[in-house]
Amino acid sequence: MDDADLLRSLGVDPAALDPAPAVLRTADARRRFGRPCSTCGAEAISTGTVDLPHGRFWLDSCRDHMLHAFRLRADRYPATGDALTVLREAAIEAGVALTVITDRAAG
Repeated sequence: MDDADLLRSLGVDPAALDPAPAVLRTADARRRFGRPCSTCGAEAISTGTVDLPHGRFWLDSCRDHMLHAFRLRADRYPATGDALTVLREAAIEAGVALTVITDRAAG
């Protein structure tokens, strides 16, 4: 599911979303908490961005719509496989180095 499909599934009008900066900073996201949820208008506890053909935009979400968006985006991640596989693929997608240290004796 791409971001345009996600917005359609959530019933969000892309024209109502605020533009997001090209370079994201944690402080920018934190300032958005408490804004209205982009879907229902309740207080947002989460924010993220969506990339559309005409730019990057903020998607603010209340708890319920944040969880719903996670479920809708579940097809981006393998339905089977262990947590390390998911972490490895997320790191590759984000372009970050990942070193996993495990304690085999602890199980």
